[in-house]
Parts: sequence; structure tokens; C-alpha cells
Amino acid sequence: MTKSNGLPPRLTRPGPHVAEIRLRRPDQANRIEPDDLELLLAQLDEVERDTAVHVLILSAEGRIFSAGFHLGALTDEKRERPHRTAEEDSPFERVANKIADMRAVTIAALNGPVVGGSTDFALACDLRIGVAEASLMMPAGRIGLPLYASALRRYATRLGPDFAKRMIFTGRTVPADELERLGFLAEIVPADGLMARVMAVAEDVASLPPKPLAAMKRTLDMAAAPAGDIAVMRQMLADAYDAAEVRRRVAARRQKR
Repeated sequence: MTKSNGLPPRLTRPGPHVAEIRLRRPDQANRIEPDDLELLLAQLDEVERDTAVHVLILSAEGRIFSAGFHLGALTDEKRERPHRTAEEDSPFERVANKIADMRAVTIAALNGPVVGGSTDFALACDLRIGVAEASLMMPAGRIGLPLYASALRRYATRLGPDFAKRMIFTGRTVPADELERLGFLAEIVPADGLMARVMAVAEDVASLPPKPLAAMKRTLDMAAAPAGDIAVMRQMLADAYDAAEVRRRVAARRQKR
């Protein structure tokens, strides 16, 4: 029986002043397809324009939050390079940065493992609530793919540079209890109560006066941002990208499965 290709992300309004974007490809571990990126950008722009939305939830169907970007698309020679020049960013980076820069408070509802580029979507959110089966894993280093600069910056600021190095260099899977100790997860909740708890937190935050809430969010983000020229970081990473080596390592990983 052929598996369904799933559906693109859906934007809904599940409660007063609350929006939700849900990933809907559970049969493919909610991988992010190239076309999803433009849709996600449009959905995020729609939420940003709607000043009645104070909280945005990022969620997913099934038992895996997301396996990250579709590797087949990543290694397609006909597609644009995932790493641009110092002045450019990739579509995936634009989505993550848009999440991070949202006026609304963002909450990631982590229903299971978070892998690859989707880890940056979760890192870009303000709060993360997950189940005991949630975990974090970044395999980019193992396939020779340098992460884009803003993702590395979020890894360093959200998790600490030493832990970020361990995680990125080793590709280890970090379980939920460790993520809670790190402060990455605000709470661990039962799987059958995840969305109810996320909605309760969302509605509580959404009831706060929106202007001071947005101002405090922005100020906290500015205070946490480290020094460093993002253009210089981007250029170093672009120079390190070897498409042929990435394709070879992705193919090798697939053969092992």
C-alpha cells in the first residue's frame, strides 16, 4: 500500500487571540517539502498582520514533530544551493527567522522527535511544551552540511555554546528529560494531554495586554543576542558547503536504512 504524501501546513484559529500552524505529513515524519516553505512564510505573514492574534502555536500530526527538510530535495542538483552568499538567506532560514521575529508569542507543541532543520523551528519559538517521547537531533554535521548562521546562533543562545557543540558535532539524540533540564522544554506532559496543555498556556498568555507583551519579548530577544557579524558567518558557511560530498553522504545514509 502506497503511503499518502500528506497535506501542506494548515493555519487555523483554535481560540480567541490564538492561531495554530500544523504540519500534516505524518506518514513522512512531517518532513518539510520545498513548497511548504513558501506556504509557511505566507501563513506567518498572515498571522503577523492580524493584530488580534497574540499567540501562535506550531504543532504537528502523528508521533513525530518533524524530520526536517526533505533530504531528496536538498540533494537535487537542479535546485538552488541551500547556502547562499553573505547577503542572502535560504528559504528554510527565512521561515525560522520569521518565527523568531514574530510579534506574537510562539509556542511549539512537540509531539515527538524533532530532527534536522525542524530543530531550528522549535528553537525559534518562545516556549516549547513536549511529551516524554520528544527529543532533539541534528545530523547535519554527519552529512557534511553546514547549518546556516542564524540556526547556529540560536543553538548557542538557547542551549549554550558548549552543549550546542556537543550536539552538532556528535549528532546525538537528546531526550526530553535532558531538554527540560536545559530549559529547552518548559514542561513535559502526557501525549494525550499535549494540545490541551498548550492551549491552556496559549490562552493564558493571549489574555495579557499585547503591546507590553510584544515589547518585552523583543527586548528579551535583543538582550540575549550575541555580538557577531551575521554576514561574515554566512560567508564562512557558504564557503564550507560541498554539494557533491553532501550527496554522497546522504546516499550512504539511505543505503544503511
